[in-house]
Amino acid sequence: MKTKKYKCGVILLTGFPNAGKSTLLNSILKNKISIISHKVQTTKEKISGILNLNNSQLIFTDTPGIIQNRKYKTKSLSRSIQDEEEKVDLNLFIYDLSKKIDKKFSSEINTIIKKFKKSYLVLNKIDLVSKDKILKYSEILNSQINFSKTFMISAKKRKGLKFLLNNLIDEIPERPWKYDGKIKVTKSINYRISEITREKIFNFLNKEIPYSVKIKTKIKNEEKIVRIFQEIFVNKDSQKSIIIGKNAEKIKMIGTRSRIDMEKIFKKKVFLDLTVKKMRI
Repeated sequence: MKTKKYKCGVILLTGFPNAGKSTLLNSILKNKISIISHKVQTTKEKISGILNLNNSQLIFTDTPGIIQNRKYKTKSLSRSIQDEEEKVDLNLFIYDLSKKIDKKFSSEINTIIKKFKKSYLVLNKIDLVSKDKILKYSEILNSQINFSKTFMISAKKRKGLKFLLNNLIDEIPERPWKYDGKIKVTKSINYRISEITREKIFNFLNKEIPYSVKIKTKIKNEEKIVRIFQEIFVNKDSQKSIIIGKNAEKIKMIGTRSRIDMEKIFKKKVFLDLTVKKMRI
Protein backbone atom coordinates (compact mmCIF):
# COMPACT_ATOMS: atom_id res chain seq x y z
CA MET A 1 0.00 0.00 0.00
CA LYS A 2 1.39 3.37 -1.07
CA THR A 3 1.92 5.89 1.76
CA LYS A 4 0.26 9.25 1.17
CA LYS A 5 2.85 12.02 0.96
CA TYR A 6 2.01 15.28 2.68
CA LYS A 7 3.28 18.72 1.69
CA CYS A 8 3.42 21.85 3.83
CA GLY A 9 4.68 25.34 3.03
CA VAL A 10 4.87 28.72 4.72
CA ILE A 11 4.16 31.58 2.33
CA LEU A 12 4.77 35.21 3.28
CA LEU A 13 2.82 38.09 1.74
CA THR A 14 4.89 41.28 1.44
CA GLY A 15 4.41 44.55 -0.45
CA PHE A 16 3.70 48.25 -0.18
CA PRO A 17 0.62 49.50 1.71
CA ASN A 18 -2.70 48.83 -0.01
CA ALA A 19 -1.16 46.49 -2.58
CA GLY A 20 -3.90 43.96 -1.79
CA LYS A 21 -2.15 41.55 0.60
CA SER A 22 -5.08 41.29 2.99
CA THR A 23 -7.58 41.05 0.12
CA LEU A 24 -5.53 38.23 -1.41
CA LEU A 25 -5.38 36.35 1.89
CA ASN A 26 -9.15 36.67 2.37
CA SER A 27 -9.85 35.64 -1.25
CA ILE A 28 -7.63 32.55 -1.05
CA LEU A 29 -9.22 31.44 2.23
CA LYS A 30 -12.73 32.54 1.14
CA ASN A 31 -13.05 33.96 4.62
CA LYS A 32 -12.52 37.21 6.53
CA ILE A 33 -9.02 36.67 7.95
CA SER A 34 -7.23 40.01 7.67
CA ILE A 35 -8.67 43.52 7.80
CA ILE A 36 -8.79 45.70 4.69
CA SER A 37 -8.44 49.47 4.73
CA HIS A 38 -7.15 52.26 2.49
CA LYS A 39 -5.27 53.56 5.52
CA VAL A 40 -1.54 52.79 5.79
CA GLN A 41 -0.34 50.16 8.28
CA THR A 42 -3.68 48.86 9.54
CA THR A 43 -2.31 45.31 9.78
CA LYS A 44 -0.77 45.61 13.24
CA GLU A 45 0.05 41.99 13.98
CA LYS A 46 1.11 39.01 11.93
CA ILE A 47 -1.86 36.82 11.06
CA SER A 48 -1.81 33.50 9.21
CA GLY A 49 -4.52 31.74 7.27
CA ILE A 50 -4.33 28.01 6.48
CA LEU A 51 -5.52 26.43 3.24
CA ASN A 52 -5.65 22.64 2.97
CA LEU A 53 -5.95 21.21 -0.54
CA ASN A 54 -5.87 17.40 -0.77
CA ASN A 55 -2.51 16.46 0.78
CA SER A 56 -1.06 20.00 0.75
CA GLN A 57 -1.17 22.61 3.51
CA LEU A 58 -0.45 26.22 2.55
CA ILE A 59 0.15 28.62 5.44
CA PHE A 60 -0.21 32.24 4.30
CA THR A 61 1.10 35.02 6.54
CA ASP A 62 0.07 38.65 6.05
CA THR A 63 2.55 41.36 7.10
CA PRO A 64 2.37 45.15 7.58
CA GLY A 65 3.10 46.99 4.32
CA ILE A 66 6.50 48.41 3.44
CA ILE A 67 6.38 52.07 4.41
CA GLN A 68 8.66 54.76 3.04
CA ASN A 69 9.05 56.57 6.36
CA ARG A 70 12.54 55.64 7.63
CA LYS A 71 11.49 56.20 11.24
CA TYR A 72 9.03 53.30 11.13
CA LYS A 73 10.59 51.10 8.47
CA THR A 74 13.40 49.66 10.54
CA LYS A 75 11.15 49.07 13.53
CA SER A 76 7.83 47.77 12.29
CA LEU A 77 8.50 46.22 8.89
CA SER A 78 11.97 44.84 9.47
CA ARG A 79 10.95 43.20 12.73
CA SER A 80 7.91 41.50 11.20
CA ILE A 81 9.90 40.20 8.23
CA GLN A 82 13.01 39.18 10.18
CA ASP A 83 10.78 37.09 12.44
CA GLU A 84 9.73 35.09 9.37
CA GLU A 85 12.92 34.81 7.29
CA GLU A 86 14.05 31.36 8.38
CA LYS A 87 10.55 29.87 8.47
CA VAL A 88 9.44 31.00 4.99
CA ASP A 89 9.45 28.65 2.01
CA LEU A 90 8.16 31.24 -0.45
CA ASN A 91 7.77 35.01 -0.41
CA LEU A 92 5.01 36.57 -2.52
CA PHE A 93 5.69 40.21 -3.26
CA ILE A 94 2.36 41.83 -4.12
CA TYR A 95 2.55 44.86 -6.42
CA ASP A 96 -0.40 47.17 -7.14
CA LEU A 97 -0.53 47.74 -10.92
CA SER A 98 -2.54 50.94 -10.47
CA LYS A 99 0.52 52.61 -8.86
CA LYS A 100 3.40 54.22 -10.76
CA ILE A 101 6.81 52.55 -10.64
CA ASP A 102 9.30 54.72 -8.79
CA LYS A 103 13.07 54.12 -8.95
CA LYS A 104 13.36 54.11 -5.16
CA PHE A 105 10.80 51.27 -5.06
CA SER A 106 13.32 48.92 -6.65
CA SER A 107 15.85 49.32 -3.84
CA GLU A 108 13.09 48.93 -1.25
CA ILE A 109 11.85 45.73 -2.92
CA ASN A 110 15.38 44.35 -3.31
CA THR A 111 16.00 44.87 0.41
CA ILE A 112 13.07 42.54 1.08
CA ILE A 113 13.64 40.04 -1.73
CA LYS A 114 17.26 39.24 -0.88
CA LYS A 115 16.18 38.00 2.56
CA PHE A 116 14.39 34.99 1.08
CA LYS A 117 15.45 31.89 -0.82
CA LYS A 118 12.65 32.31 -3.33
CA SER A 119 10.36 35.23 -4.15
CA TYR A 120 7.52 35.49 -6.65
CA LEU A 121 6.25 38.75 -8.09
CA VAL A 122 2.45 38.94 -7.92
CA LEU A 123 1.04 41.76 -10.03
CA ASN A 124 -2.34 42.61 -8.53
CA LYS A 125 -5.39 44.53 -9.84
CA ILE A 126 -5.10 43.33 -13.46
CA ASP A 127 -8.78 44.26 -13.83
CA LEU A 128 -7.93 47.96 -13.47
CA VAL A 129 -5.21 48.35 -16.13
CA SER A 130 -4.53 47.47 -19.78
CA LYS A 131 -2.65 44.35 -20.89
CA ASP A 132 0.13 46.56 -22.26
CA LYS A 133 0.67 48.13 -18.85
CA ILE A 134 0.70 44.71 -17.14
CA LEU A 135 3.41 43.44 -19.51
CA LYS A 136 5.38 46.69 -19.24
CA TYR A 137 5.41 46.59 -15.42
CA SER A 138 6.33 42.93 -15.42
CA GLU A 139 9.28 43.62 -17.72
CA ILE A 140 10.52 46.64 -15.72
CA LEU A 141 10.28 44.96 -12.30
CA ASN A 142 11.85 41.69 -13.46
CA SER A 143 14.75 43.55 -15.09
CA GLN A 144 15.56 45.26 -11.78
CA ILE A 145 14.72 42.56 -9.25
CA ASN A 146 15.52 38.86 -9.14
CA PHE A 147 12.06 37.25 -8.94
CA SER A 148 11.80 33.49 -9.56
CA LYS A 149 8.38 33.73 -11.22
CA THR A 150 5.71 36.29 -12.02
CA PHE A 151 1.93 35.95 -11.60
CA MET A 152 -0.85 38.28 -12.69
CA ILE A 153 -4.00 38.37 -10.57
CA SER A 154 -7.01 40.29 -9.35
CA ALA A 155 -7.30 39.41 -5.66
CA LYS A 156 -10.65 41.18 -5.37
CA LYS A 157 -12.22 39.38 -8.34
CA ARG A 158 -10.30 36.11 -7.68
CA LYS A 159 -8.75 36.08 -11.17
CA GLY A 160 -5.56 34.06 -11.56
CA LEU A 161 -5.72 32.59 -8.05
CA LYS A 162 -6.15 28.96 -9.12
CA PHE A 163 -3.03 29.11 -11.32
CA LEU A 164 -1.07 30.79 -8.50
CA LEU A 165 -2.17 28.18 -5.93
CA ASN A 166 -1.28 25.27 -8.22
CA ASN A 167 2.24 26.67 -8.63
CA LEU A 168 2.62 27.14 -4.88
CA ILE A 169 1.59 23.53 -4.27
CA ASP A 170 4.20 22.36 -6.77
CA GLU A 171 6.92 24.36 -4.98
CA ILE A 172 6.30 23.61 -1.30
CA PRO A 173 8.31 20.77 0.29
CA GLU A 174 7.15 17.35 1.41
CA ARG A 175 6.78 17.41 5.19
CA PRO A 176 4.07 16.79 7.82
CA TRP A 177 1.35 19.41 8.23
CA LYS A 178 2.05 22.06 10.84
CA TYR A 179 -1.62 22.53 11.77
CA ASP A 180 -4.62 20.30 12.29
CA GLY A 181 -6.82 20.16 9.19
CA LYS A 182 -9.70 21.91 11.02
CA ILE A 183 -7.68 25.05 11.83
CA LYS A 184 -8.18 27.87 9.31
CA VAL A 185 -6.52 30.81 11.08
CA THR A 186 -3.82 31.18 13.73
CA LYS A 187 -5.59 33.93 15.68
CA SER A 188 -8.48 33.44 18.12
CA ILE A 189 -12.08 34.21 17.20
CA ASN A 190 -12.05 37.10 19.70
CA TYR A 191 -9.09 38.65 17.89
CA ARG A 192 -10.76 38.30 14.49
CA ILE A 193 -14.02 39.82 15.71
CA SER A 194 -12.12 42.72 17.32
CA GLU A 195 -10.28 43.29 14.03
CA ILE A 196 -13.54 43.50 12.08
CA THR A 197 -14.69 46.44 14.21
CA ARG A 198 -11.24 48.04 14.02
CA GLU A 199 -11.43 47.78 10.23
CA LYS A 200 -14.76 49.64 10.16
CA ILE A 201 -13.36 52.37 12.43
CA PHE A 202 -10.53 52.94 9.94
CA ASN A 203 -12.82 52.84 6.92
CA PHE A 204 -15.48 55.23 8.21
CA LEU A 205 -13.32 57.82 9.93
CA ASN A 206 -11.25 59.86 7.48
CA LYS A 207 -9.72 62.42 9.83
CA GLU A 208 -7.88 62.10 13.13
CA ILE A 209 -7.91 58.32 12.95
CA PRO A 210 -7.00 56.90 16.37
CA TYR A 211 -4.39 54.31 15.36
CA SER A 212 -3.96 53.43 19.02
CA VAL A 213 -7.57 52.23 19.32
CA LYS A 214 -7.91 48.96 21.26
CA ILE A 215 -10.93 46.69 21.31
CA LYS A 216 -11.97 44.25 24.03
CA THR A 217 -14.45 41.59 22.89
CA LYS A 218 -16.76 39.23 24.78
CA ILE A 219 -18.71 36.60 22.83
CA LYS A 220 -21.79 34.67 24.00
CA ASN A 221 -22.56 32.06 21.36
CA GLU A 222 -26.17 30.94 21.88
CA GLU A 223 -28.22 28.46 19.86
CA LYS A 224 -29.92 30.94 17.52
CA ILE A 225 -27.95 34.14 18.07
CA VAL A 226 -24.43 35.31 18.92
CA ARG A 227 -24.27 38.15 21.42
CA ILE A 228 -21.10 40.22 21.11
CA PHE A 229 -20.11 42.96 23.52
CA GLN A 230 -17.21 45.21 22.51
CA GLU A 231 -15.49 48.00 24.39
CA ILE A 232 -13.59 50.41 22.11
CA PHE A 233 -10.78 52.09 24.04
CA VAL A 234 -9.22 55.40 22.90
CA ASN A 235 -6.62 57.74 24.39
CA LYS A 236 -8.57 61.01 24.35
CA ASP A 237 -12.10 62.26 24.87
CA SER A 238 -11.87 63.96 21.47
CA GLN A 239 -11.26 60.56 19.81
CA LYS A 240 -14.25 59.16 21.68
CA SER A 241 -16.45 61.90 20.21
CA ILE A 242 -15.12 61.23 16.69
CA ILE A 243 -15.94 57.52 16.87
CA ILE A 244 -19.43 58.10 18.30
CA GLY A 245 -20.21 60.92 15.85
CA LYS A 246 -23.05 63.43 15.79
CA ASN A 247 -26.27 61.84 17.10
CA ALA A 248 -24.29 58.57 17.37
CA GLU A 249 -24.33 58.24 13.56
CA LYS A 250 -20.75 56.99 13.23
CA ILE A 251 -20.96 54.32 15.92
CA LYS A 252 -24.25 53.06 14.44
CA MET A 253 -22.66 52.80 11.00
CA ILE A 254 -19.58 51.02 12.41
CA GLY A 255 -21.84 48.60 14.31
CA THR A 256 -24.09 47.82 11.34
CA ARG A 257 -21.21 47.06 8.96
CA SER A 258 -19.30 45.08 11.60
CA ARG A 259 -22.34 42.94 12.36
CA ILE A 260 -22.75 42.00 8.68
CA ASP A 261 -19.18 40.62 8.55
CA MET A 262 -19.56 38.88 11.89
CA GLU A 263 -22.73 37.10 10.75
CA LYS A 264 -20.79 35.72 7.77
CA ILE A 265 -18.25 34.19 10.16
CA PHE A 266 -20.75 32.75 12.66
CA LYS A 267 -23.37 31.94 10.00
CA LYS A 268 -26.17 33.10 12.30
CA LYS A 269 -27.73 36.30 13.65
CA VAL A 270 -25.46 38.59 15.65
CA PHE A 271 -26.44 41.08 18.33
CA LEU A 272 -23.61 43.61 18.65
CA ASP A 273 -23.25 46.07 21.53
CA LEU A 274 -20.54 48.74 21.14
CA THR A 275 -19.28 51.00 23.92
CA VAL A 276 -16.57 53.66 23.50
CA LYS A 277 -14.36 54.35 26.52
CA LYS A 278 -11.30 56.38 27.33
CA MET A 279 -8.30 54.29 28.42
CA ARG A 280 -7.31 54.54 32.03
CA ILE A 281 -3.71 55.65 32.50
